[in-house]
Amino acid sequence: MEDLLSERWTLMGGQLKAAGMFREFGPVRSAEPQESIFDSVADEELPDVTQVVTYLNSGHVLIDVMDVANDAFDSTRQVMNGSTVMTDGDWLWRKDLAYYVRGHRVALPEDFLALIRERDYVVPSRGVPELTACSRQARELMFWNS
Repeated sequence: MEDLLSERWTLMGGQLKAAGMFREFGPVRSAEPQESIFDSVADEELPDVTQVVTYLNSGHVLIDVMDVANDAFDSTRQVMNGSTVMTDGDWLWRKDLAYYVRGHRVALPEDFLALIRERDYVVPSRGVPELTACSRQARELMFWNS
């Protein structure tokens, strides 16, 4: 039954897009080359940065990782659990993306930002079968070489 639901979700356009999977955080399986976080800094802070960060922090946790890493921009600061993978059912991102958006003006892909605003900054609820399918995609993206 679960495989049937996952297959149905995939047929409905369930291929997840990824945001914030920068090469400084390790390789991921992607047809696109990974961007550098240092090339992804916006000139100005988002006017709705608080709402966008709230959305990112409200995502569904797919892969919970307990880790501590140095801030990519300031090695005297650390980020906890940054490798945790989250979703809204359409996009995947690392938990530390919210930290970098707020603290370092790291830009989101325009279509992701548009979707966040279109949803009025509220992550939609998702059922277990859909989140299970998302989790499979996340594992393949993040842990393909393990």
